[in-house]
Amino acid sequence: MARQKRLPCPETEALSEKLGQTILRLRTVDKMSLGDLSELSGVAKSMISQIEKNETNPTLATLSRLSQALGTSVEAMMSDAPNDSALVQHAKIQDTPRLQSKDGLCELRIIGSLETVQFAQWYDFTAKPGGVLESSPHPIGSVENLSVLTGVLEVSVEDEVWSVPAGETLRYRADRPHKIRNTGQTAAHATMVNILAHAVRSR
Repeated sequence: MARQKRLPCPETEALSEKLGQTILRLRTVDKMSLGDLSELSGVAKSMISQIEKNETNPTLATLSRLSQALGTSVEAMMSDAPNDSALVQHAKIQDTPRLQSKDGLCELRIIGSLETVQFAQWYDFTAKPGGVLESSPHPIGSVENLSVLTGVLEVSVEDEVWSVPAGETLRYRADRPHKIRNTGQTAAHATMVNILAHAVRSR
């Protein structure tokens, strides 16, 4: 049975057109020719021209190279915000990545920016009673910051254990095996920021 041809998605078409217009606008503002942008980004002139005319769908890698050359971010280029708006990005619920613990009782929503993930990782954390999130060591020198909003969480790093009630923040070394456990009788909610090694100031 032959597959039916997929109809064009209006949202995708609109986004593709916006990307082309944004790249053209930024290139024009910076007084860059197609050749200049091609040399700076490593993307072929013909490809840039096709993107600006909405004749092709660029890969994320291509967009990343172009955004760096134009002094902006992929998120900003794809934002629904007007060109002169202070808004950089509005992340919708359906676009927020989610991770689950092995026991299925804990969930991490990745709410940090892709632009900062190499040095700071920001999560929204929820755990049902008894839920345990086990984590492998992060790069040496990394520090994790856990701020409990509701409930009670227990954090253990190797043989050390701390209890963290709502309203308190715990900062601990994350370059060793560590666990977060909901020891309460109700669901717990927290925010977690992991500062990776090269962003941690030496003491």
